[in-house]
Amino acid sequence: MSTAEPGPAADGTDPIPRVRATGAVKMSELANPWGLEGLSVVVMGAGGGGIGTSISRFLGHAGASVVAVDIDAEKLKVCTDALAADGTKHLGLLADGRDKAAVAEVVDKACELAPLRGSVQVAGGMWPPQWAPFASDDPAFDDVMALNFGSTVNTVRAVGRRLVEQGNGGTLCNIATTSALNGMPYGSAYAAAKAAVLSLTRSLSIEWGSRNIRVNAVAPGSIATPKSASTRKPGDTDGNDTDVIPMRRRGTSNDIAKGVLFMMSDMSAYVTGQVLCVDGGTSVRPTYNDSEELPVFVHNEELRARLRDW
Repeated sequence: MSTAEPGPAADGTDPIPRVRATGAVKMSELANPWGLEGLSVVVMGAGGGGIGTSISRFLGHAGASVVAVDIDAEKLKVCTDALAADGTKHLGLLADGRDKAAVAEVVDKACELAPLRGSVQVAGGMWPPQWAPFASDDPAFDDVMALNFGSTVNTVRAVGRRLVEQGNGGTLCNIATTSALNGMPYGSAYAAAKAAVLSLTRSLSIEWGSRNIRVNAVAPGSIATPKSASTRKPGDTDGNDTDVIPMRRRGTSNDIAKGVLFMMSDMSAYVTGQVLCVDGGTSVRPTYNDSEELPVFVHNEELRARLRDW
């Protein structure tokens, strides 16, 4: 609810109405702040019990009908079993986001399940064998780009096209990484692909904004998932090597899912083109941890001692 408020002009009046918020809140917004009830959301890369599965479950608990998609049948079952246990209306589909025809079929089936709200693009990643110096003849570079950027393009285009046709607005959320902001030596393909995802996010938020189609991204930092656990040394725990994280812990899949739920729901109804970093503060930390690591040009010992005591 708002009221028009005149503004000043040369003659003391203003023909352009000014809007003044009254702070009124609809009871329906308080009762159901998510706005996802009875709508379908596609989650590409939903399987495996990690980020995609957590996102699917949080969306389901908020009332969405979840279309869980993965390329791996065994991993997909982990997600669909969890959704079934939660009592979530859902559909599990095997599809490769790099296959345009397969993605188009996913969108058709999502619309059959319930009116389409949008999609979350999770599919992606980079595995240790794919890390390589950029100057080398890296055969995995194109594969990493195709999985992380190509699959996102295919899904966002197919879902976005359908949302435009429906004319009711919608939401899309792309999973990126903080490495897209800071760089990733020896993982340049992954960083570049996710940086492209962020640029696509911003561009489409403008292109589709007038149609009330919101496009945002969530950028995870260091997250403890089944996939990341497989890359650690025996005996490593989630508490190891967290000194570079201001909150001194790795994130969880649920941390990411909560950010995605916010972006996909009416809780962020006036948010578009944004990147939410869910990284425990890593993306904004300075290049030092404490007083012992202050930049070399800070030679004031009294200052160092005072900070150390704090």
